[in-house]
Order: sequence, then C-alpha cells, then structure tokens
Amino acid sequence: MRRLLWKWHGLAGLIAALPLFVIALTGSLLVFKAELDGLLMPEVVNASAGPRLPMNQLVASANQQLSGSEILGWQFGQTGEADTLFVAAMGTYDWQKVWLDPASGSLLTPPVSLTWAITDWLLDLHYMLLLEHAGLLIAGVMALLFLFLGISGIVLHRQFWRTFFTLRWHKGLRLLLSDAHKMLGIVGAPVFLVLGFTGAWWNLEHFYEEELSGHDDSQYIISQSYYSPALDFDALLADTRRQLPTFVPTYLRLPDASYPGVHFFGYREDGGVLRSRFGSIVSYNDQSGAHTSTLDVAGAPALYQFTDSFRPLHYGDFGGLTTRILWCIIGFFPCLMALSGFWMWRQRSGRKAPRRTPVTA
Repeated sequence: MRRLLWKWHGLAGLIAALPLFVIALTGSLLVFKAELDGLLMPEVVNASAGPRLPMNQLVASANQQLSGSEILGWQFGQTGEADTLFVAAMGTYDWQKVWLDPASGSLLTPPVSLTWAITDWLLDLHYMLLLEHAGLLIAGVMALLFLFLGISGIVLHRQFWRTFFTLRWHKGLRLLLSDAHKMLGIVGAPVFLVLGFTGAWWNLEHFYEEELSGHDDSQYIISQSYYSPALDFDALLADTRRQLPTFVPTYLRLPDASYPGVHFFGYREDGGVLRSRFGSIVSYNDQSGAHTSTLDVAGAPALYQFTDSFRPLHYGDFGGLTTRILWCIIGFFPCLMALSGFWMWRQRSGRKAPRRTPVTA
C-alpha cells in the first residue's frame, strides 16, 4: 500500500504540476492584491483626501456619469481607497467595473472589463486559468489533487520528525531535492489542506451553478432601473446598524431581474477573526425601502458559518499582516515543490531507461 501511495502521489504531482505552479504563484501574489493595485495604479484605486460624501449624493453622481448603464454592485473602499462599482450597460448583462472617488463623487475610470487591471487578470488566471467555465472545473479538480497531495504526503511522511531537519547536501542533487521537497511539504501541509479544500469547494460550487443548474444570464438583460429613485440610501445605511449592532457594510447589491431587493453585505465588528467581510446581510425592499430581513452570520446555520470562514482562511487575512505574509510565503511552496518533483521524476525516469548496446559494423 505504501508503494502504491507513492505511485499515486507522484502521478498526481505530475498531472497537477503545471496548473498548480500557476495557481500557487498567482495566489501568492494576490495575498497583497490591494497593495499591488495601489502600487501599479494609484490614480485609480486611491481616494482623494477628505471625508466620504453622503451615499445619496454618491449614487446620484454615479448615475449621472454612467448614463446608459445600471449599477448592480457597489463595494465600499477601506480608508483611503476608492469605491468599486459593478455596472452593466442597458441591453446587456455583461458586468463591468469602474472606480469612484468617495470624497468627490467623480469616476476615476470609464467602465472597463472585470480583468482590466493586472491584478484582476491574475485573479482570473488563478481562479479560472483564463478558460472561463472550463477553467473553473479544471482549477477545481487541480485543487482536489492538491488536497490529495497534502494528505498523501502526510501519510507517507507521518514520522517526519526523524529526518525533518536533514538536508543531504553532499549526496547528490536528487537526494537534496527530495529532502527539501519533504521539508517544504511538511511545513506547508496545514496551509495546503486549507487552500486545497476551500479552493475546490468554491470552484466546483461555482461550476455547478454556472453550468449544471440551468443558470442563463441572457434572461436577465438590463432594460430599466429596478429600484425606486426615491430610495434614501443614507437612511438605509443608518438603519443597518439598528438592525444589526456593530454592523460594518462593505458591499451594496442593487437589484436586477435575477436579484430583487437592496442588500447590504458586511460584518460585525465583534464577529471574530474567522468571519468574512461579507457574511452578514441586511436587506430592504427595492421600492419602499422597508426592511425585509437580516442575516447575522453568528446565528446562521452551521454550513453557512463554515463556508463563511473560507474567505479569511483562504486569503490568510484572519491574523492581520503576519498571517498574510505567512500565506504569501507558504503559498509559493507548491511552485518549488512542482519544480523539485518534476526534476526528481526526470532523474528516476532517466535511470530506468534501458541502455542500448552499440552495434558494431
């Protein structure tokens, strides 16, 4: 069984080596996506100095500048950051994004593709390998293989402490790479299991929703504004705190044909480190503004709470800067392990290849 597990571990590593290299490299970079955006395009993602304008004024200003498009989502920037708006042009349901300065109400870009920014392109490469729905499935399967590699590696090296700090520097490159491969795998195994499980869950769930559940975006083409122009967004924002004490809104979902109602996603300040920034939801009627429901993640079903913890666990931001740096470093380990594993496989294959006897004339 041990020899068989070694073979399956090696085969899974060979199959997943290249996709996992890409996924691990991009994921490691994306831990610091916000910082990279601020470095690469500060004029787009940084807000000007000054307090936020009232929400009603921001919505009116955005609608005026986005004539011919409907705002579907509004992500509130953190301190010093621009807000990100998700829009679709009338007659389509093709989501685009635009950045807005909350201190002035001015748009910082026209509507652009969801992969216009380099980090958004990297996110698409990480999440879907630039292959849309097929990429969702492939990346999901690779995440399952990554999970298998982590579990099988733990089983194969379950007595790792005996030689954990051993690096055979003078015994040849293959043995040195084998020791380093094992060491990186043992150090990173807990994080690998978290990343593999959460990544597989997200991708396969998304693939099911998009491909197997009969979802068809064409029936949701934008033809009008779906909420009353008399809605008081400042009053709704103030009411979210009455409905859910210590609530911090992070994202506003405006209605369309597929998603009626006005929904504020966010988190409670006293919610704990393993709560995502979007797990609690306060909802309102999109015509009257009447409160319709409140979902507090702390009182939600166990499965909802479980999946809500995926975001901080996958992104590594549950412990602040320390865990983000740790996730960035450990997230890069699979790149090194893919290279070392491939090299060792080539070395073994070369040794097993039969030598041809030279034929004399």
